[in-house]
Amino acid sequence: MEIARQGGALFDKFVGFIADMERIGKSISNSQSSYNDAMNKLHTGSGNLVSRVESIKKLGAKTTKELPRLMLDEKNNSTLLIE
Repeated sequence: MEIARQGGALFDKFVGFIADMERIGKSISNSQSSYNDAMNKLHTGSGNLVSRVESIKKLGAKTTKELPRLMLDEKNNSTLLIE
């Protein structure tokens, strides 16, 4: 019967689609975790790179560029956007 064959093929395709979506979700979660870890090192964590380079600048390091204001704004630690 054709409907049984097509129904079975559709079901199998749907199960494969669900498995793909689960893999995508895990990848997104892993990416978010890696992003959060990197931002912690860059901006929000103890001894972060932004505060350390700003300290060096305040000690007199000669620079030609400025960090984006959002990097220096303590209120934006959790919602940092790099422009």
